Amino acid sequence: MNKLLLSFCALLFVSCAVFKGDNNQPKVVILGTIHSGAKKVNSDSIYNVLSGFKPDIILLELESGVFEKENTLKKDFDGRNSNEIQAVLAYQQKYPNVQIKPAELEGRNNYRKNFGIYSEAGFVFKKIDELQTQGKLSKQEHADYSQFDQYWIMTEDIAKQDLKTINSVPSDKIVDSLMFYQYVKTKEIVNNHDEFENYKLLSSRAKADTITFREYYNSWADFEGSFRNEAIAKNVLKCQKENPTKKIILLTGFKHRFFVKKYLAKQGLNTAEYYK
Repeated sequence: MNKLLLSFCALLFVSCAVFKGDNNQPKVVILGTIHSGAKKVNSDSIYNVLSGFKPDIILLELESGVFEKENTLKKDFDGRNSNEIQAVLAYQQKYPNVQIKPAELEGRNNYRKNFGIYSEAGFVFKKIDELQTQGKLSKQEHADYSQFDQYWIMTEDIAKQDLKTINSVPSDKIVDSLMFYQYVKTKEIVNNHDEFENYKLLSSRAKADTITFREYYNSWADFEGSFRNEAIAKNVLKCQKENPTKKIILLTGFKHRFFVKKYLAKQGLNTAEYYK
């Protein structure tokens, strides 16, 4: 077992102490979740968090277009069967006065289309894997990309844990490190090798339009790594300023959580954990 995995195991053990908070109820909570497919995170576990925290406002990683009207979600939108939505619908049935609001970047997919990108960049990672296998990465690039792989494995392990572990300080640190290597260090590799300038694919802008792997990855990393996350964080901040006495919880994929928390802290809004 390598040092990173050993460190992760140690952090999970230490994180037990993190869960022992006081009884003061926080005003704003950022709950990192798993949308679907997890054994230890489901609609029931998220519902239990909502029942314990008793929010006045629930912010969702959704755009306003999926709302039929205020506080009412459409019955046929993609993602309605996710863990978060099923938990919120059950909670709303019991507590009909809870407010439900969108927190996603409005026009997310239109932004992607304008930038010429999609939601993923797996084909770029595949090309880096090839360069690594062929020995074309520098020693530092090889180390950085290997580090990225390790943080990816550790983050996949986090996704198999329960909500308390997913929303702990040790897990936040691992995800934050993953984001750095994915969106910063890996982008440096892409920009250092002409192969990524030579390979092209159809852009999302138009069928006849192409974009190089390098252009794609730079746009994708900037959008997913900061632009979108910052928009979500700004929506949380806006909601809190408009509702300073309300208890607010954001339900979002756990990889977004720490960026949002850091952004809010820089703006003077310190969030708290649901289990404290």
